[in-house]
Amino acid sequence: MPARAPAAGAAERLTGVERARLVAEILATYATVRWRLRRTDLPTVLEALRAPPRRGARALPLTHDERRLAGAAVRVLRALPSDARCLTRSLVVIAMLARRGSAATLVIATRPEPSFTAHAWVEHAGRPLLPTEGFGDVRLVEL
Repeated sequence: MPARAPAAGAAERLTGVERARLVAEILATYATVRWRLRRTDLPTVLEALRAPPRRGARALPLTHDERRLAGAAVRVLRALPSDARCLTRSLVVIAMLARRGSAATLVIATRPEPSFTAHAWVEHAGRPLLPTEGFGDVRLVEL
């Protein structure tokens, strides 16, 4: 009997090797983002992270599922004992989407009162891929 294809809209499960590659990619991208943020300004970091993928690069897991990719990045980064706040998470997701040929927007929002707070998230095709944490109505800039 032939293997059944996943139902329409059902998420395809990653193999163990694909999952390991994805985790390694997330961790390597996180290290790159942290390194770049320490050395230069945000627009320069974004430009570098959005560079087109190398020709002949191997197929990457979750190539056509932006929301799952972002969720995987959040889960992996949440487990780290280091700083992986909203801006870092967002930049990791943007870099990973760029490697897959998918454009995304970095959104930064602020609330000046009662005490200053800020938040960053990623949107793809106008939909948030990371939580807006209630900041969706107070956008400061989209990059």
